[in-house]
Amino acid sequence: MQYYEVKQADDPNNKTELEKKHIPVIQAPDKVKKDEYFDITIKMGEIDHPVEPGHFIQYVDLYANYYHLGRANFTPEMKPEVTFKVKLKESCTIRGYELCNLHGQWQGNKEITVE
Repeated sequence: MQYYEVKQADDPNNKTELEKKHIPVIQAPDKVKKDEYFDITIKMGEIDHPVEPGHFIQYVDLYANYYHLGRANFTPEMKPEVTFKVKLKESCTIRGYELCNLHGQWQGNKEITVE
């Protein structure tokens, strides 16, 4: 297994073009009800990431804090976007980790409050 340095935005308010293409964008409600399913959609970047045989997103992992919830694998023929149906017991940080075959691993976060 190969390990990668996890990259994040150096300045979240002023992202570079590379960061905008690679940092996972997590779309989910800010507040959810305990133990009720809801959607978390992860798309790769604020602007489209290339999708071609030599440059593509290989996978995205979804975590609630540090608990692994799931993974979606991609090929160059797939749009790197996925929706997970999850339920939570407590408030947490949702973390998305994606791997670009050329530029390594990137992380995006979103706080979710459980009521």
